[in-house]
Amino acid sequence: MGEALRHLDNYGSSPEAPVLAEALARFLVARCESHHAGWRVVRQVVVDSAADAPWEKCARRAVPLVAADLLSLSETEGRTPLHRAQHVAARRRAEEIAPHVDQARVLKDLGLEPAADVDEDRWREAIAGAVKARSREQVARALEDSLDVGRASAASGQDD
Repeated sequence: MGEALRHLDNYGSSPEAPVLAEALARFLVARCESHHAGWRVVRQVVVDSAADAPWEKCARRAVPLVAADLLSLSETEGRTPLHRAQHVAARRRAEEIAPHVDQARVLKDLGLEPAADVDEDRWREAIAGAVKARSREQVARALEDSLDVGRASAASGQDD
C-alpha cells in the first residue's frame, strides 16, 4: 500500500495514474471499516439513529472522489502517508452517507438541539469533519462545533 502511494506521488501525472488512484481508492474506502476508528464511530452513530442508509452504494460513490483526491494530493502535497490517504477516504464516505441521515434524529440521539438552518452542504461537511472523533462524545462535540448547536436540556425527554 505504501509503495503504491509513493508510486502515485512520484508519477501522479502519468497516463496510468488514474487507474492506480482508483484501485487505491477502492482499497482505502473498503479499509475504513477496519482501519479508521473515526469512520467506525460515525457509522455507529448513524446506525444508532435508525437511518436506513445505502452503505455500499455510498461507498461506491466515494471511490471516484477519493481517487481524484489522491491524484490531487500527488500533484501538490509531495509524499502522501497512508494515514492521510485513509482519512481522506473516511471523510468521503461520511460525505456520501450524509444525505441519507436524518439530521434531527442524529443530533437528538447525541443530546444536541436540532439545527433548524443547516443546509445539506453544511451537514455533509459536519459529518465528514466528525470522522476525526474516536468516541460518540467526540462526534457530538464535533457536530456541536461545526453546526453551532447546543446541548439539549435534560427536560427535553429522552424517553421517545
